[in-house]
Amino acid sequence: MTEAQTIAARVMEALNQRDFATLAAYLDEDVALDSLTGLRTIGAEPLRLAVIQYLRHFDEVFDDLVVMHDAYGQHVAVDATARGHYRESMEGFPPASGQAYSIPAVFVLEIEEGLVTRLSHYRNLRLFEAALTR
Repeated sequence: MTEAQTIAARVMEALNQRDFATLAAYLDEDVALDSLTGLRTIGAEPLRLAVIQYLRHFDEVFDDLVVMHDAYGQHVAVDATARGHYRESMEGFPPASGQAYSIPAVFVLEIEEGLVTRLSHYRNLRLFEAALTR
């Protein structure tokens, strides 16, 4: 596993464990978060707050991780399964009633000098919304 893949795996582990101190250790001060809702957040502390806010609505973990990297070791993609429960309604989504879901998700991390400078979270929103209406 490359250094970038190791960093990506540790970031995902920190997310799953809600270990924001470890997560922060891997983030550049000016990290950009591109969320699945299309919003961009800049900065390590705003990223932490955005993740906490998201997890308030969606109690979610990521597993079945497949970590891939580009030839230069600066971009890493993590293919994952997002498993969770929708516990509090979020604007733009169906009402929450504890719905369980398991759907594919992808993270792309840009890494420079051992720190994540951009984290992008992708998933099929139609599939996600369909899972939340069951």
